[in-house]
Amino acid sequence: MSKGNSGGMLGVGGTRNKLSRGALRSGAAGGKDERARADAEAKREELLRKFQERNQKE
Repeated sequence: MSKGNSGGMLGVGGTRNKLSRGALRSGAAGGKDERARADAEAKREELLRKFQERNQKE
């Protein structure tokens, strides 16, 4: 038995999984389906249009 390790906790905690870049960015599934992507794009375009209209009024 080594000094300071009488509890036997060395190595407890499991291992880390290596995740793909897509999985890190959009959750465990690794990617979004096309409808969700299109909805997000439409929301961004609508928001941009609103900002541009507000800027032109000022």
